[in-house]
Amino acid sequence: MQDGQRQNSDHSSDHNSKRIEQARIDLALLFRTDLHVGAKRLYEIKRKGTTLNLQFDVDGDMRWRSYNSALSWRITMLLALTENRAVTIHEMDQLGRYRQMFPNTLFRRLQWHTRPKADFPPVARFYDPHGDAVLLVTRSRFCGHAVDVLHNLTDGGPIFQPLWISDIMALRPMLGVGLVRDDTFSASLPISTYLEAAGTHGRIVEEPELSNMSLTGKVTPLAVSPPSSAVADIFEQECRRNPALAAYRSRSVYADYAFF
Repeated sequence: MQDGQRQNSDHSSDHNSKRIEQARIDLALLFRTDLHVGAKRLYEIKRKGTTLNLQFDVDGDMRWRSYNSALSWRITMLLALTENRAVTIHEMDQLGRYRQMFPNTLFRRLQWHTRPKADFPPVARFYDPHGDAVLLVTRSRFCGHAVDVLHNLTDGGPIFQPLWISDIMALRPMLGVGLVRDDTFSASLPISTYLEAAGTHGRIVEEPELSNMSLTGKVTPLAVSPPSSAVADIFEQECRRNPALAAYRSRSVYADYAFF
């Protein structure tokens, strides 16, 4: 093998190793939190008979699924990581809604924010036109299948956590929370400012109100409810099969940001 070919091979192998390691980190974070809406987890309060429709391919093998539980997608993604297979989403929920909510331009910006120890402004804002729900999205995780979100969907105050995009999309069919993306949203202040204000005031504070607040620059992690026993058991079972995953059992979402 020539030197150039060997260097390209080594670079490709190193890139793949880093991708797998990051996927393990992201999966550990995602399996250690659940999306709570109000006081309960999403899959505990979904409306009877509702499903999340998905069209996706696994290494080019096209599939259509109608999941009636948010847990189902976690299993699919866990198997994909275990088998080192690529999953590409084509549709979620209603026809065209996935790309309306998460266009390719947004995914590229979210991916740019995955750089280590960053403190970028939020990239996107989602809200419920008929309610008070607000979600501020900062970066992508798990190969674009999840995002870090500051949101107020819970009863206990603002939460900053990684969420499966499938859980965000499932809010409309399963709970009737029809989130839309705010096309006018443009943030200039870093996410650390939003987080400090959320911890201080117990709500999501947005610009321009945020610009007029006296803040210290010190971010205290927001409390996050632990995962359900079902989700925790799945994660622990996988840790026994994959010890490398267990190394991230105590990792915090804040570890990827410069202010923590």
